[in-house]
Amino acid sequence: MGRFLNPGNGGFQRIIKDAVYVDKTGIIGALNQWIDTSARYVCVSRARRFGKTVAARTIRAYYDNSCDSHELFAPYAIAQDQSYETHINQYDVIGIDVQSFFQVGQEPKSFIARLSTEVLEEVCAKWPDIAGLKEKTLADALIKVHAKTGARFVFVIDEWDAVFRFCPNDEALQKDWIHFLRDLFKQEDMDAVIALAYITGILPVKKYKTQSSLNQFREYTMLRPLMLEPFVGFLPSEVDALCEKFGMNRAEAAEWYDGYMFAHEHHVYNPCSLAQAMAYGEYGSYWTQTDSFESLLDYINADLDGIYDDVMCLIGGGRVNVDTGSYDNSFTVPKCKDDCFTLLTHIGYLAYDAEASQVFIPNEEVRMAFRAALKQCSWPDAIKPYQRSRKFIQSILAEDNATVARMVEETHQNMTSVLMYNNENALSCVISVLCFFAENQYKVIREFPTGKGFADIVLLPKKRIHGPAMVIELKFKQEVKAAIDQIHENDYPDSLKKFYGELILVGISYNKKKAHECVIERFEREEM
Repeated sequence: MGRFLNPGNGGFQRIIKDAVYVDKTGIIGALNQWIDTSARYVCVSRARRFGKTVAARTIRAYYDNSCDSHELFAPYAIAQDQSYETHINQYDVIGIDVQSFFQVGQEPKSFIARLSTEVLEEVCAKWPDIAGLKEKTLADALIKVHAKTGARFVFVIDEWDAVFRFCPNDEALQKDWIHFLRDLFKQEDMDAVIALAYITGILPVKKYKTQSSLNQFREYTMLRPLMLEPFVGFLPSEVDALCEKFGMNRAEAAEWYDGYMFAHEHHVYNPCSLAQAMAYGEYGSYWTQTDSFESLLDYINADLDGIYDDVMCLIGGGRVNVDTGSYDNSFTVPKCKDDCFTLLTHIGYLAYDAEASQVFIPNEEVRMAFRAALKQCSWPDAIKPYQRSRKFIQSILAEDNATVARMVEETHQNMTSVLMYNNENALSCVISVLCFFAENQYKVIREFPTGKGFADIVLLPKKRIHGPAMVIELKFKQEVKAAIDQIHENDYPDSLKKFYGELILVGISYNKKKAHECVIERFEREEM
């Protein structure tokens, strides 16, 4: 076994020892169907922290002929597939983590030469009796090995697009990398050598300027994972089993990590974050801690057409229409708003509804990333959502009716390009935007069930946060008194009796005179 050639099954052994392991070996059944067909060139692009490396190590362990993996895979789904015995441990595997060639202290421009040399050295070491391998390119060496021995290869290349991320403006290096991959995967003499080529990255392959020569790869993306949908993230049944095993609250799991959706799988969870939550026994933001939000901030700050309004709509819980067709799959700053939102979908900051062609913020974990970025956004002061939201909450706590009403009106006017201005749902979206700051300390719930109807918006203090709960009732084309009256008539405060101390009741209206009004009351409950 080597580092790159036939790396063995040790990586998979370590994966299945994890108490949070979820069986995703079914992906191998799909790959087995594609071996030695025109579909054998597979590019799987997934967001960060969506299990690309776990899948790559699983696939390497299954195909690698330098080890016996039967015992390891026997308990898992692939062992029940009719193709299981046909392909297990039947191929020479070349497994490469491209990102490992971009470590600190390494010269990026030399990574292709370093990669080629190190893999070729292992090929020469396995077949020392084949003369002349050292003088050949890697592709030509593999062609000669196949001619002499009949060896067939499975390529598993993880983070194939690392060069586009680490060197986004070095088109010469990108072009050289594409030419290297073309020599491996597209020259005619390699056709008999390759049983399967499986490459993973964050972005798809087809639209890079330099790479039309890789168009034989079939793409399975965050926008269209196609038949690989079940293997992208954790599914509800898998989350149910984990929550039961670790004694974790199922509803909180959904709030934190659900929200991604595909054509058939409408509830997809961030797998790595949920696994860490199970391991640590606490829900929180794990994925965003591993990935700086600087790129998110750059994209939000970009002065693109209408992006300010659309981001405000997203953070208010809304959706934005997106045309994903024009994006060129690069990591440079996008040229237009649609490209920006498409990129944010590929890297996991937004979820995508393919049927409606809309993007949205999927869950609390990602909302935290947006909140962190918006603290530093360079937008005009009049529409900075984080800063205005903080003032909004402070004004409610200070019972400053006039300021709250004015801020609602200003935000409502600023969002007219993305909202139907004259309806109650638009007003609810406006309030959600203005409550954005509060989400650090409050759980913000729209349409909160009270037993006698639904309160429009309720803010419940999070654990270890000492502060009043807030009930916000909205009225459209009515006087503000009607909002406060509904709160009392439906006994909304009674439904929050487990929160001891004060409640703050807020009535907000957009009345018949097209003016915004606000009334704030403090509700004292009797001690029990």
